[in-house]
Amino acid sequence: MQRVVLWVGIPVWAMAQSIVELSSGLATTWLVGNNPARTPIISRDTLQRSLGSGFAGVQPGIALQVLHPLRPEWRIGVGVEQTYFEGLQRFRLRGLNIYLRYTQTVTGIAAMVEYIPVRFPLARGYAFISLEPRWTVVSRGHYVYEQVDSRQGRVIERLDTVISKPPEPVHRFGVIGRLGIGGELAEPWYFRANVGFGVLNLWGRRPERGELLTPVKIEEVGESYAPVVVVALLLQYRFRLP
Repeated sequence: MQRVVLWVGIPVWAMAQSIVELSSGLATTWLVGNNPARTPIISRDTLQRSLGSGFAGVQPGIALQVLHPLRPEWRIGVGVEQTYFEGLQRFRLRGLNIYLRYTQTVTGIAAMVEYIPVRFPLARGYAFISLEPRWTVVSRGHYVYEQVDSRQGRVIERLDTVISKPPEPVHRFGVIGRLGIGGELAEPWYFRANVGFGVLNLWGRRPERGELLTPVKIEEVGESYAPVVVVALLLQYRFRLP
């Protein structure tokens, strides 16, 4: 009878000790390399190809992660990250301002494997490395062209359109590696900060579509890799399952 109670009690005790770490916060993405999505929407030189995306700077986003410690140095989990890409341009002509805006939303769903090689004595701090195989979904683009009378401030012409660059839908598989730190703020609240590098479209590229993040296929003969640098600053809440 004691053995039965022991074997029943072990999984119940393990469940009672299960810890879940829920994190959310800001995440930014920066396209790097010579990906065409980083080029201007309209080239100032009419002899050059135009209609890039203008995604040359850091793009804002949000992240949500759920982690479960398997052992003191290992965690597994899932994460969702959504980045709001926006490219802007303005041309000043005589008596006329031209505004261009192109936006796209990129959503990544990742499986997370995290390893903690170092712990610090202060604030229960630690350093971690992680690997994230990721499924990425790219939304349709939104393009806005506007001509404004610079003297009167009135809109002369406006084009507002949703761009569906075929073939749709757009799903890609990639991977991101991260290096970061974490620590306790006040139990059960923690912070996490990390920086990483990866590729959005490591697998599943479709050359017939052209580039992944540009609005139209003009002189595009394939889909190049979309490497990114990612940075996240998260607030974490740690709790035990009942």
